[in-house]
Amino acid sequence: MTKPTRIDAVFSVLSGADPDVMDADELERLTVQIARLKGWCDSLQVRATRRQRSLAAEGRATAPRDTLSNHGRNSSKNAKAIDDRETICSALPRFEDALTNGAVSAGHVDAIANATRSLDEPTFAEFLACQDDLLADAERQRVDSFERSCRDLARHLVAQQPSNRDADELDEQRKRSNVKRWVDKSTGMCHTHLELDPVRDRALWAAIDHRRAQLRQRDGNRRTPWAQLQVDAVIEAVSSGDRADRIPEITVLVDHGTLTSGLHEHSICETDHGTPLPVSTVRRLCCEAEILPVVLSGDGRALDVGRASRTATRDQRRALRAMHRSCIHPDCTVTFEACRIHHVTPWGANGLTDLDDLAPVCETHHHLVHEGGWRLTLASGRIATWTRPDGVVFHSGPTVDRAPKGLVDSSQSQLTTV
Repeated sequence: MTKPTRIDAVFSVLSGADPDVMDADELERLTVQIARLKGWCDSLQVRATRRQRSLAAEGRATAPRDTLSNHGRNSSKNAKAIDDRETICSALPRFEDALTNGAVSAGHVDAIANATRSLDEPTFAEFLACQDDLLADAERQRVDSFERSCRDLARHLVAQQPSNRDADELDEQRKRSNVKRWVDKSTGMCHTHLELDPVRDRALWAAIDHRRAQLRQRDGNRRTPWAQLQVDAVIEAVSSGDRADRIPEITVLVDHGTLTSGLHEHSICETDHGTPLPVSTVRRLCCEAEILPVVLSGDGRALDVGRASRTATRDQRRALRAMHRSCIHPDCTVTFEACRIHHVTPWGANGLTDLDDLAPVCETHHHLVHEGGWRLTLASGRIATWTRPDGVVFHSGPTVDRAPKGLVDSSQSQLTTV
C-alpha cells in the first residue's frame, strides 16, 4: 500500500482557512482540501475497522459496528456502511490507496458495496477483476454517475450467467414484500411501512405521482408544502375507486436489442426511475401492455408543438422521461416526476413548446434560473450549459443519462401498462 499524502500539510492549510472572506475560486480550492482530509480520515477508519474485526475474531474486542455506533457517534445505518466499506477496500486495495490520497471518496467505495451486495461469489469475483476500469471511472465521475456504472456492470455480469437469476431475484423480492403498521406511543403518529418489489413499487408511485400532479393544479394548493401534497396524493391514490384513474400507466424503458435478443453490454431495461428489471418480466409486460415507441426525433409522433401549447404534451413528457431520470442540473438527483418541464427559451420570450427546448428541472434549480440570475442553455445533443449570475460557466455537458457510458440507443421503446 502506498504511503498517504502529506496530510499534515493539508491540515495546516485547513486550520488557517477563513471561508468567510474567500471568493468562489478560493472556496473551490478549500473544498478540494477538505475532500482530501475526509478521504484520509475515511481510509484511517477503514484500517481501524479492519483491526477491530481482527480483534473481535480473537475475542479481544466487540464487533466493529458496535464500536462505530457506541464510540464513533454513527447511526446503525452509517455503521453498517463503514463496515461494508472496509470489506470492499480489503477486496480492492487500489481503492483504499485512492481513498487515502483523496482521488476517490467514501461514496465511491460505498457505491461498489451497494451494487455488489446481492452478487454470488463467482460473479463478485468477476466484478473485482474489473478493479482498474472501475478505479478509472471513479476518479473521473461523480458518485451518482459512478453508482450507476457499478449497477450496470453488476447487471451485465449477472446477465452472462447461464440461468434466469434476474427473474428469480424479482420473484424473491415479491415474496419478501410486506406491509407493517404501528403507532408511535410518544407522538401518537401512525406509521405504515411498505416494502415492495420494483414493479409493484413503480405501479404504486405512478398513481401517487399522478394524483400529486392533479393536486398541484387545484386552486389553493399552489403554496401547499411539498410534503403535505405528497401525503394528500398517497391518500387520494389509495382511496380512488376508478382503477384506470388510480394507476394511469407504468413506464418501462428497454432498447430493441435487449427486448429481442437479451441483455448486452449497453442494455437499457429498467423503470423510468432507473431500477433494473429482468428482461423476462419486461417481455411478459409486452403481452399485457400497449407499446408506445418514444421517437426522440424525426418521423413518428408529433413531439414538437411550437406555440400551440403552453405546457408540454403527454408525448413530450414520455420522450423526456425516456432520456432523463432526473433534473438536468449536474449535481441534482431529484427524480423526473418531481421536476417541472422547463422552457429553456422562456415562453414569454416567444419560446416554443418543442422537445429540443424542454428539459426537466427541479424546483430549486428552476428557481435559480427564473429568480436567481442563472442562465441555462440547451444545445444540439441536449448539451446543457449552466452559467452563474457573474457570467462564469459552472458546467457544460450532456444531460441524457439513460444509456450507460453515454450511449443513446435510438431504438428505445416505452411500455405502458395499467
